[in-house]
Amino acid sequence: MNESNPNPAFEARALTSACGWYVRVAWPNGKRDHIPGFVTQQEAQRWIGAKAPAWLSERCCGAPGAFGRLAPA
Repeated sequence: MNESNPNPAFEARALTSACGWYVRVAWPNGKRDHIPGFVTQQEAQRWIGAKAPAWLSERCCGAPGAFGRLAPA
């Protein structure tokens, strides 16, 4: 049986209209959230590794510490 993952994918993405980076959160239902404010790709990727689990846990959409796949930049 195919089970879908209820957790979102996190991806560091470059801004198109300015310098900098943001983290795109892609939810299984198609919704997208953006977490702005990163100067470099590495900074955004560090946020994904260090802060995304707590961010997701605050939204009550997954088990603490478990959050879907991390999309490569």
